[in-house]
Amino acid sequence: MLSISGLDVAYGESQVLWGVDLEVGAGELVCLMGRNGVGKTTLLKTAIGLLPARHGKVSFDGAEITGWSPDRRARAGIGYVPQGREIFPHLTVEENLRMAVLGCGRAAALDEPLELFPALASLLARKGGVLSGGEQQMLAIGRALLTKPKLLMLDEPTEGIQPSIILEIEGALRRIKRELGLAILLVEQYLDFAERLADKYVIMAKGAVVASGSTGDLRVEMVRQHLAV
Repeated sequence: MLSISGLDVAYGESQVLWGVDLEVGAGELVCLMGRNGVGKTTLLKTAIGLLPARHGKVSFDGAEITGWSPDRRARAGIGYVPQGREIFPHLTVEENLRMAVLGCGRAAALDEPLELFPALASLLARKGGVLSGGEQQMLAIGRALLTKPKLLMLDEPTEGIQPSIILEIEGALRRIKRELGLAILLVEQYLDFAERLADKYVIMAKGAVVASGSTGDLRVEMVRQHLAV
């Protein structure tokens, strides 16, 4: 589904990613882990087209998309939930959701996110900027789903979220994977959350992939070496 090979990315003269390889197969949930500042967000931004690749290749659903614009990638089927949610704070919940429908034109109604996150139904007239962090995260995920993606990329969806909402998001991601069959690339620092959901893991350090494999094979020594603070 998503294939990244030999990816180098830089901010000006400062190189952040060094020869990164990553694969997300159809229907897989892959968790991308690593300490702060190792390049996880940069990798997702490059995959969606917000940052250019210096070297390497990004392929999606059988097509090379390295030079594609973000909107073309979204229309091709990549949904992106950025770190910090980045909803429109002065638009209502309903208007935020309808922006996704206008942008990609594939969803006919708002039913899917409201069914996944029933709490949003009572908030449709409320401005996005006054929602709690958890409500904003549900809105951001629901907005991405309205683009009808084949791959959903989420950048730390549990960051700053209360435990009850984390469990609700976890349940929603299980349903998205099981019922919709989406591939999911999840950046996550909360190890227990990642272990419960992911089929595979990828660990980054200093802008490079240092370990990967089945989540069931994730060892304590790997966590201590690459993830413990």
